[in-house]
Amino acid sequence: MNTESIKILRSKIAIPLSEAIRLLKKNNDDVILSEQDFHNENIIEICKKADCQEETARKEYHICDCDVIKTIERINQKLVVIATGNNPVSKIGFILWPENAEGEFYKTEKRNDVFIQTEDFDLVLKEFQNVFPMKNPWNNEAENEFDVLGHNYFDNKTCEKIVEEINKIQTRDKKEETFLAELKNWLNDKLNYADFIVVYGNL
Repeated sequence: MNTESIKILRSKIAIPLSEAIRLLKKNNDDVILSEQDFHNENIIEICKKADCQEETARKEYHICDCDVIKTIERINQKLVVIATGNNPVSKIGFILWPENAEGEFYKTEKRNDVFIQTEDFDLVLKEFQNVFPMKNPWNNEAENEFDVLGHNYFDNKTCEKIVEEINKIQTRDKKEETFLAELKNWLNDKLNYADFIVVYGNL
């Protein structure tokens, strides 16, 4: 093993001696290939832990100065967007998130909320509207209709009914099918533990 190669590699990337030796052995003492291999291994780790595409991992990895932990944290805190891709991108729409019986957010590594722009949410708006009238869990006041400009609280059982109705939606548009499947997956995942799903309109 060329000790000069070890010095050069460790001057380029901050790694333990044992890691430098491992990479150089793997890459026949080639410093450039070893450095590339190091970063590629980090990208693979990020993709697995953050459950993201390689393109996203590489972009965020460079933004975070090749810090794996910061990259994973950054990706996990990004707002999740569910969209058909059939409409111009808009920041106007609905944010959905799970809450517990005390009205508190769930503390998780990844963001629990999801954003759906208005044009896409229109595909399922009727399914959310049809469960009204119902009582607001925090003040027991009757709410007669879905509020597109504020908070709507749906308890677990009501959300299960909404998912059942979404299951009945039929479309021949592949992008809409994908959108509906992603929304159902998100709802079902949260309904495994959430007492309420909140739908907030930011129109």
